[in-house]
This record gives sequence, structure tokens and C-alpha cells, in this order.
Amino acid sequence: MKGNLRVLVTGGRFPGATGLVRALHAAGATVDAADAYKLAPALHSEAVEQRHVVAATASDPLQFARDVAAVVRDRRIDLVVPSFEEGFYLANYAALVPAPIFAPDFATIERLHNKAKFHEVCGELDVPTPKTIVAVDREELRKAVAVFDTYLARPAFSRGGTNLLTNFGARAGEHSPDDFTPTATNPWIVQEFVEGTDACSLSIARNGRIVVHCTYEPAIAAAGGWSVKLSSIDDFGGLALAEKVCAALGFHGFIGFDFRRTPDERFVMIECNPRTSAGIFLMPPEWVGEAVIEKPDTPRTVAAGRRVQYDFDLINRNIIRLPARELVRTLLTTPDAFLKPRDVMPALCFFISNYHWAQVAKREHIDADHAFIGDISWDGTPMPKVEEAQRPAS
Repeated sequence: MKGNLRVLVTGGRFPGATGLVRALHAAGATVDAADAYKLAPALHSEAVEQRHVVAATASDPLQFARDVAAVVRDRRIDLVVPSFEEGFYLANYAALVPAPIFAPDFATIERLHNKAKFHEVCGELDVPTPKTIVAVDREELRKAVAVFDTYLARPAFSRGGTNLLTNFGARAGEHSPDDFTPTATNPWIVQEFVEGTDACSLSIARNGRIVVHCTYEPAIAAAGGWSVKLSSIDDFGGLALAEKVCAALGFHGFIGFDFRRTPDERFVMIECNPRTSAGIFLMPPEWVGEAVIEKPDTPRTVAAGRRVQYDFDLINRNIIRLPARELVRTLLTTPDAFLKPRDVMPALCFFISNYHWAQVAKREHIDADHAFIGDISWDGTPMPKVEEAQRPAS
């Protein structure tokens, strides 16, 4: 490992950031962490030497980039490692940040994060996807949902279960096409429902080559769609397809894929998340640290059977309701992602922040997921140009 490397991890409220700071610290780096929220869990890890409160990413993207640049200069940072979609903004403003960013260029990010464009990428690379129709206005959305017996529709720029339109499952009929307005710049995709089970992967790639890979499944999922408990599983074809995408685009950084595992063990690609995910907690920290700091000689794949969970989400009955016996068994048999014997503050901050964001959601009449993660997410809204922000007011 490179000695005395100084690393800044951004997006400290995102759970994966805590896994990142611990892994990089264990690899011998001096680690700082940043977020707009001062109680973001990663900022309070024992692995962090100095914490930084910066501008809110989506609300003031240019100031966020400038704040990160100031930290880089003041702390002599050698490498910036984003943990979530705040990294998309940093990639867009990379010229402002005087240090390498462990992420691809913004054009690559936008091509993968935009679900409509990612579907095109999969078509070019012969990666299997559900039958898909792209709708750019409400009338096209109405026509598209009528094509399939069962369908799932959502914006090209979206996460999890937000703004979901479907005619099957627990959320069938929750919305109609008249509730949404697709546009040419933020279209909707309508996909035929694929029978099977959900699975995910997280990879660390360097210049188009995957060096660490983990395939996992949500052993317990919240109503919002995110995993509360996850388990690594044997790969059944996902790695080969992830390698195909990364090689074609020369991808560099963290990249995740969501897919369906069909009853006949086929892999059907659903979407791409060019950032970290909860899967980082299933990767051995030493693998993560080495993959980010220096290119490993041999690619590594996480074996099946590793498990991790968010204890505070499990006991929060506003998130998930488990029978008492199952809850106790789960709490006693699966390690918590945040709680470590010599690093307990991230777990406490996660608990406090859950309450904080729930109160914000209630006060602002938005869902808790959007309150928590909305300001470090990118929904396709064009980012201000540097020259426009510097232009004097008329």
C-alpha cells in the first residue's frame, strides 16, 4: 500500500460511507470524511481523522464542489472517494477539485444512471434486459403500460421505489399514468415484469477491469425497496456481464447492478448504479482498501454466505415489522453493519439520523427516504455551469 495517502470520503450520511472510511483506514490511509449533515455516521467513525461539514450537494452543487476543493487543498488530500450520488456532482465539476476522484467521468455516469440510456448500452453489448418501452410524455406512458400484461414503470432518473407505477404486487394501482409527466430530458421506462427473485452486485473496477466483485440478495427488504438484511450468494452469470459493461466503458470506480434471477437461473439486467451500495459491507475491508488505493494483481470475488444487516432499521416498526421471535433470532445471529466494538459512534449516529430524517420528512410532507438521501442524489436536473454561477447579476 502507498504510505501516508490522504483520502477524503464524501457522502458521509450514506451507509456505505462508513464501510469505506473503515476500509481505507485499515489499508493505512489517513481518512477524512465530509457531508452537509454534521451527524452523518461516517464522520464520527474512529477511522476518520478530521470531519468536514460542506454545502448540501443537490441544493447548491457548485458550492459543494468548491467546499470539497477547499478541503482537498487545506488537508492536502491525494484522493477523493465518493460514496453515493454526490460523486456524480464531483465528476461533473472535476476540474474544480485539485485531486483525482475515484469515479468515472460524468458522461459515463450519466449514460449508466439514466435508465433509458443504460437500456441502450445493454442492447449494444447483448446484455439481457426486460422488454422495455421509453415514454417521453404522458400519452406515451399510457400507451406503454397497455402493452404488457404485467409491468413496472419509473423515471429514467430514480432510485428504489420512488415514483413507481405498476399493476402487480403490493403497490399495484397505487398510481396511474395521469399522476406523472415524462419529458424528453427525463423520460420514463416501462418494462415487462420478469418472474424471479431480486439480486444485486457491487464491483470495484479500475480502468475497465473489475478487481473486486460481490453478488448478493436482500434477505430482508424494507417496503421502500432497500435491503435491511443482505447475504452474499454464488454468482450465476452477473460477473461476466458486469465485466462486459465495465470493459466497454473503461469504467473506474464503484459500480452496482440490480437484476432478476429467473427460476431457470438466468440473469436479467434491471438497472445500474454507478456508485457504492450496501454490498460494500459484505466485502472484506482489506479488499476494498487495496482495490481503491492500488490495483490488486488478482481479481477477487466474495464467497456466498456472508451476511450483514442494519439493526436499527430492523427494530424500527415504521420501516419493517418482523414477528418477535424472528426479530430476536436475526439480531442475535447476523452482524450489524455499523456497530463495531471499537467504533460505536457510527451506530449511534445512524440511530439519531434515522429519527432526524423522519422528523424532516414529517415536517416537509415528503417520504423519509427522500428526506434522508435526496440531497446527495441526482435526478437528472441539469447542473449549473461554472461560468454561469460566476456571471454577475444583471
